[in-house]
Amino acid sequence: MYQGRDTMAILLNNVGYGNAPWRNALGELLPDDVVLTPEDAITPDDVEFALVWDHPLGDLNRYPNLKAILLLGAGTEHIDRETYLPSVPVVRLIDPDVVMEMARYALYWVLHFHRGFDSYQAQQAAQYWHRHQVPTASEFGVTVLGLGQIGAKVAAFIASNGFRVNGWDAAPKSVSGVETFSGADALSDAFEHASVVVNCLPLTMQTHHFLNTHTLSLLPTDAVLVNISRGDVIDEKAVLQFIRQKRIKGAVLDAHSIEPLPSTSALWQHPNVWITPHIAGATKAQSAAKIVVENITRIRNGEAPFPQHLPPCQQFMTKIDVASQS
Repeated sequence: MYQGRDTMAILLNNVGYGNAPWRNALGELLPDDVVLTPEDAITPDDVEFALVWDHPLGDLNRYPNLKAILLLGAGTEHIDRETYLPSVPVVRLIDPDVVMEMARYALYWVLHFHRGFDSYQAQQAAQYWHRHQVPTASEFGVTVLGLGQIGAKVAAFIASNGFRVNGWDAAPKSVSGVETFSGADALSDAFEHASVVVNCLPLTMQTHHFLNTHTLSLLPTDAVLVNISRGDVIDEKAVLQFIRQKRIKGAVLDAHSIEPLPSTSALWQHPNVWITPHIAGATKAQSAAKIVVENITRIRNGEAPFPQHLPPCQQFMTKIDVASQS
């Protein structure tokens, strides 16, 4: 039992998704550790690790003995809003099971539009029987935006199913079976033959509304946008405008600027917009907790956790430290 002061503890706060599954999984994997949630009485000096998602801004600075901040999701937008953080590792959560779920989700929609199932659905409503010719998989272009650990897996998985896949990232990347492009000047080349564009870009200050009026204008008119990243990477108003004007074919949106998507949103009503409630890759505590515990073990053994993330406020402090030493 946690007594305070004599026992180091793990702070768990998975805002919006619940702590119970994580607490149970961590209890099985770390039976000798104390796991506390904000509802418990916590002595700040005793917190060794913070396992958080959408944690209250500023609170992580209250724990003087903190060794690491471990995020309970792949995204970093919550931690990136912090104006100051202790100088400890911030560790993203990349669960291979979740990454594969996202890759399968993306492949499903590639198959959906490759085989014209959207057209057949409309034909069924009209009781109209007509077969469509479809290109071979190798002729059907797919572009994946963002070639980090998630995007690279998504691109490689789609390519392994025979599709012609381009990948784009801000920096040069290499993915087996995928033709890769990098930099703003290469975006139009990456889009040139895309019938489906899968967005895997993380949400950062640089990628906010990355898919906007300008970048959407680079897409072929028969392209469908599939967003499995964060809602604010796309400009939803611009996407809807382009669909209405038939400048792109449609959009599959799994992530939205506001979640749940408000009932007043025009996205619900358009027949060429497909909405799913942020389920492309659902984090499951039973598998994800193993990844978190592996990183805790690394840190306790004096090893570096993986993958680390440097929030903007820590980047700023790093620049100050470098400048003061020069």
